[in-house]
Amino acid sequence: MNKIAKLSTATLLLASVSIPALADNYNIGLSGAYGNFEASGSQTKDSVKTNKSGDADFPFASIFVEYNKTMSKEWDVAFGLDYIPFSSEIDDRSDTDTDISTGVTTTGTRKAQLDLKNHFTAYIQPSYNLGNGLAVFGKVGYSHADLEIKTAALSTQGTLNKKDDLEGYLFGLGVQKNIDKTMFVRFEANYTDYDTVAYTNSSGTAFSADPELWTAKISIGKSF
Repeated sequence: MNKIAKLSTATLLLASVSIPALADNYNIGLSGAYGNFEASGSQTKDSVKTNKSGDADFPFASIFVEYNKTMSKEWDVAFGLDYIPFSSEIDDRSDTDTDISTGVTTTGTRKAQLDLKNHFTAYIQPSYNLGNGLAVFGKVGYSHADLEIKTAALSTQGTLNKKDDLEGYLFGLGVQKNIDKTMFVRFEANYTDYDTVAYTNSSGTAFSADPELWTAKISIGKSF
């Protein structure tokens, strides 16, 4: 009987230590990132197809919230949502354009603006704890955003004012370091492969593009 009492006491003590260590929690945080947006595609006018490509660099900020599930002493899995609360201007360009299609050379300004709004990513983030508050993690997610494209050129080349959805899959890797019992900092690199988008401007020129986004991100968060 005495042995049973001692065993029960030891079991209760072990449980009292293990349960807080393996407790689930919620995380919230802020992120600052720098992105490289690349797009390769084609432009088709009068049955003539021309391949095009381009890229643009831009900074942005986001907020995130997570439910973190502790699977063991080594493994955690976070289910999160990352949201960019501001409109992010990816690119805004102006350059000189010359049109000789009518036989008369005309010079004007070509402008293009590309904006992302309401960009959010739902993701799953498994992490492996290395000890001393340090962990490495992978990330898989699905991103959605409102895309707005505005172009203006010479009258014979047409204009475009289009709003559309931009969707794609995200993959990432990173490292997290606990600052104290409730605060942490993260460094991560992510890649998002968006679906192909296609448009036709007012002059009948068709455009298609396969956009990709590479980002480097630093985050600070708090656990509850």
